[in-house]
Amino acid sequence: MKKRAVYLPFLPLEQFLTTPLERECLSPRLLFPVYSIIVAALLMLAILGCSPPAVPAEWIAPQARPTGPALPKTRMAFDSDRTGNFELFLMNLNGNKVTQLTNNPVYDSWSPRLSPDRRTVLFHRTPAGVHDLDAAKTSIWLVATDGSDPVQIRPVGLDGWTLQGHAEWSPNGQQLVLFGGSRINPQIQLTDALGQGAQALTNCPGTNLDPAFHPNGRMITFVGCPRSICTESNYEIYTMPINKPSNRPSRKDAATRITTDKFRDHDPMWSPDGRRLAWLTQLKTGLPGVWDVRIGAADGTGAKHLFDDTGVTSRPEFARDGTIFVHRIPPQGNRFGIYRIGKDGTPVEVTAGQPGNNEYPAP
Repeated sequence: MKKRAVYLPFLPLEQFLTTPLERECLSPRLLFPVYSIIVAALLMLAILGCSPPAVPAEWIAPQARPTGPALPKTRMAFDSDRTGNFELFLMNLNGNKVTQLTNNPVYDSWSPRLSPDRRTVLFHRTPAGVHDLDAAKTSIWLVATDGSDPVQIRPVGLDGWTLQGHAEWSPNGQQLVLFGGSRINPQIQLTDALGQGAQALTNCPGTNLDPAFHPNGRMITFVGCPRSICTESNYEIYTMPINKPSNRPSRKDAATRITTDKFRDHDPMWSPDGRRLAWLTQLKTGLPGVWDVRIGAADGTGAKHLFDDTGVTSRPEFARDGTIFVHRIPPQGNRFGIYRIGKDGTPVEVTAGQPGNNEYPAP
């Protein structure tokens, strides 16, 4: 599966640890001599090949977001490689009336997110052929819903970050939340609606990824690690109130841990009414492995699998009526398609018969 291939490019380290380090966000203890060698190696890796590139000299911070006509609630955005590289498209929720939104073969454009007023699309770009495989090459953009005025709001390297991604709107459209920072220690960050003025919401060792706002705008959910040094199998789901940057939590015990298993978790998302929480889980490792969405109560209890098969299901999204959209490769399939799961639990592929891979629905 094309998923999170570069966030933690190190060999598993649990074998070197003599204690489980289960205290949330606890700074690593220097367990000499072995553990100090590990720390030194990580620091060397951070220095060699992990420095962010310079922001392009011609880049100018945007002054206003591009806006177009409000997209009807019957329409959604998505990305597809049907033209060669990945571009953004719009279509009806049932898959009809597809129109192309972006057209720049230099890039892969992917993961569109509609602003709350549905007049602007937030999205991600990487060099063509990279798609969602490398957060170190990801820039963040805005475009109007009619395809006009695409503008880069966060070039690679801005604010000294090596990685960035998973940008999401706040419910009032005035802020963005995303992950950003170093390769070995990205944090959850808050910016204004133009991606500027970044302020860290977390200050935790380890990996912090995939944030999203609660519908009330006062909480976030995100992916973190219960250990200071962790591998992808340690990724768990957390929720946390948004504190002022001057009072940002330095321990994840300021947050609530939702998942407590050994599965790799990603992409948590609340339902529009805040009563349900859905997230992505890798149930079987390998390439691509088995991935499914789990959906439970707002605190994660009672979670059930969405498909419960051997397919590759990715990133859940809720429509305003509470129905769920995902993109997935079904068992024995060979491409991603977009599926709508009705309130009765029946999945329907809305991109059936359409060419290419079709991904990241944004209803």
